[in-house]
Amino acid sequence: MLNRKFIFILIAPIIAFIVLFIIYPYITIVINSFKSNTSGQFTFLNWKNLFALPQYLNAVKNSLLFAGASTLIAAFFGTIIGWISLRFSEQTIGKLKAIFSIPMTLSGLVVAFSFIVLLGRSGIYNTLISSLDANFMRFNLYSWKGLLTVYCFYNIPLFSMTMMSVFRNLDISLVEASKNLGASKLQTWFYVIIPNLAPGFISALSLVFASMMGAFGTALALTGLSKILLSLLIWSTASESNFNIPQADAMATLLAIIIYISLFSFLKLEKKLLGD
Repeated sequence: MLNRKFIFILIAPIIAFIVLFIIYPYITIVINSFKSNTSGQFTFLNWKNLFALPQYLNAVKNSLLFAGASTLIAAFFGTIIGWISLRFSEQTIGKLKAIFSIPMTLSGLVVAFSFIVLLGRSGIYNTLISSLDANFMRFNLYSWKGLLTVYCFYNIPLFSMTMMSVFRNLDISLVEASKNLGASKLQTWFYVIIPNLAPGFISALSLVFASMMGAFGTALALTGLSKILLSLLIWSTASESNFNIPQADAMATLLAIIIYISLFSFLKLEKKLLGD
């Protein structure tokens, strides 16, 4: 067996990386969120602003609504694709997963400009619609609907890959036992299939929701600051000429807290469904 000293040598670089690039920056951000932007003195003003000024409240509300809507859309289509995948062979599933993994490897800017070419004001779709005198069918890529549409490019494949694995790992013997005991298809779904799928479903929900709370690159490229999300407001507050780093740190801390609470809640629900 490996002795403790050798094990420590192996994991020391990992521990150092976590401390230097994750723990230390987070602690610094939290501490700075209680500092004045002008004097550097301790203050609660930055946190008071988050719960008092409309721009910050709207940013939090928009982020929660956007992340929730994105997650629900991904859950609906991802679950359907996962269910349909039961009809496919393992070889086909492998090819689908390879295709679905492509969006996760692309830059947010590349995806944004690709959609601008396709669905922008002078994009292929809207140009075609204008030539057909069907302007009522024009698509506004730079709206909330457009933003949700673009993020489906990421979220549906991500959710689908999770649900394909969940559906294909379902114990078919439980379904057959339910049918043999006289349960209807509806009863089998509600009392056998859904409870067994639920933990994996909740896990996929948490993954998509957390990533959408921090959505940044594609949203910034598409809408700039016309659609205020908490992540975009953090960037704006920290990067403009009249920047306010402590206020941005307070928003970043709040965003981290929201994501932590959501992930913790999803985890507790998942454990409850698993009977732990």
